Amino acid sequence: MFSNKKNFRFSAAFLLSALLVIFAESAAAQTNKLPVGANAGNLVGSTLNGTMSVAQVNQQIQKKFGASVSPTAQALDLYKASYRSRDENNRVVILSGLVVLPRGGAPNGLVIFNHGTIVNSALAPSRFTGKSNASEAELATLAFASGGYAVAMPDYLGLGDNKGAHPYPLGAANSLSAVDIIEPARTLAKRQNTQVGARLFVSGYSEGGAVAMWTVRDLEQKGGYNVSAAAPMSGPYDLSDTTRKWLLASPTDQSEFVIRLYLTSYMAYYFHKSTGVKLTEYFKPAMALTISQTFKGNTSDENIIKRLALAAILMRSKNSLSNVITPRFKRALETLDVSDPVIREMQKSDTYDWSPRTKTLLISLQGDKVVDPANTEKTMRTMRRRGVSAEILRHYLIEDASLNHVTAVAPAIAQARRFFDGGFAGIRAVE
Repeated sequence: MFSNKKNFRFSAAFLLSALLVIFAESAAAQTNKLPVGANAGNLVGSTLNGTMSVAQVNQQIQKKFGASVSPTAQALDLYKASYRSRDENNRVVILSGLVVLPRGGAPNGLVIFNHGTIVNSALAPSRFTGKSNASEAELATLAFASGGYAVAMPDYLGLGDNKGAHPYPLGAANSLSAVDIIEPARTLAKRQNTQVGARLFVSGYSEGGAVAMWTVRDLEQKGGYNVSAAAPMSGPYDLSDTTRKWLLASPTDQSEFVIRLYLTSYMAYYFHKSTGVKLTEYFKPAMALTISQTFKGNTSDENIIKRLALAAILMRSKNSLSNVITPRFKRALETLDVSDPVIREMQKSDTYDWSPRTKTLLISLQGDKVVDPANTEKTMRTMRRRGVSAEILRHYLIEDASLNHVTAVAPAIAQARRFFDGGFAGIRAVE
């Protein structure tokens, strides 16, 4: 996490917080060649990553959640699963993910959890072995699997075992990996003689919050599954307006500036690798060179942020994105110029203006400096105007001023677990 001191101190935990969805690809969401509920043959293979004993699980629950998540009586087996899915161009690919199975069964059903943004695959869910690493995969494992749920977490395209650029942050493309892990996870459970209840739940945080929203939308539109409940958390659902304005806003400190720089760099690098756009069309030469060298290879998440921040200092950016991006790209952002491929994807990727049928609890953090809570607020207003009632959709606001985007992950997941356990009863919703 960034320090409040003048010198930078970065951590992988901060990176997990610094990420939001900027672009999703509705065209990919409309192309669902593998049938929803694809057959068991989509499971390619599995490997046991590790086992968490009852004592280990309960010790970590107490440490990470306190009394907000109850102790368990079940040990957990963690598997890396390889399965067939589709990429952003609808080509069949092999992806990886994590499947967590409680010993003795998961009568409450299956939770699909979508993680926040990462660059280095060492942080991908399929790499979680049960040893505490402060990852979202660990928190989701502890919160959901301890309550009688099986959990499946896709790594996404370009992460885990899948090589190439991660389509950051194309929510529609990444939601395919979430939809397509459902049957492989259930097949794996059957092979391990683990009974998993029929109910299906969807959640995710930050980038994963928007991926969760796309996943529910995809499942509802394509049919084949009934989602029992969904809990997207702190997702940037309105990319073309709320998120675009957030990117252009003058940050109040260095950390907020570097957040914006990181997100914009990751997005531009993906489009550079996937479509061949020149980084110099989006960033001034010194920053474009830094991005091209930083995102390739196996650079740690921490070092990526350090290098971007150092380059910005050397460019005398004065904590302004305008001083590192090109005037052309700045104008495109300011005017929502859809002739630019990146801006066009921003507009296509909004996922707030639709009418879910699934019972949904949107969870956000008041004062979030990474994902503007206005994303959730606009989603609520828009869906209400479309006739989505409080019987289907509600909003839970985390009001603890001591929390930030990273430290709010555990409280948010605990609320999602409470919602999956008992529905809206007992949830103090804003509206």
